[in-house]
Amino acid sequence: MEIKKSIQLTTDPLEELLKNGESLDFRLDQEAWQELKAGDYIEFWEDFTGWQKEPTEDAKKVIVEIKHIYKAPTFKELFEVIEKEFARLGDKDNLLKNLRSWWSEDKEVDEGVLAFHVVLAE
Repeated sequence: MEIKKSIQLTTDPLEELLKNGESLDFRLDQEAWQELKAGDYIEFWEDFTGWQKEPTEDAKKVIVEIKHIYKAPTFKELFEVIEKEFARLGDKDNLLKNLRSWWSEDKEVDEGVLAFHVVLAE
């Protein structure tokens, strides 16, 4: 299995992924993600601070398969697309607030957004 990319993920989302076996990972639609497609394998590594550039020795790592990539101009529009398949999105206002703590609304509108639906690799 070829791992296409190694991506940092903070501890809470990584733990949720390990617990549930799948997850939605939200990102800005940047050039770094353009080469990825459904069926690709990526490695998530535990980012303890949210700003690390490389994994530490004690960081958890997990390999996942991308099942689907959702894209939209804004997070609100992305939620509408995803909600059709994932009723468990929960409180979308809270989710949007959390995402905006990472990326400004201006960046969101300028670049567009995406979500990777990933499952633990077998």
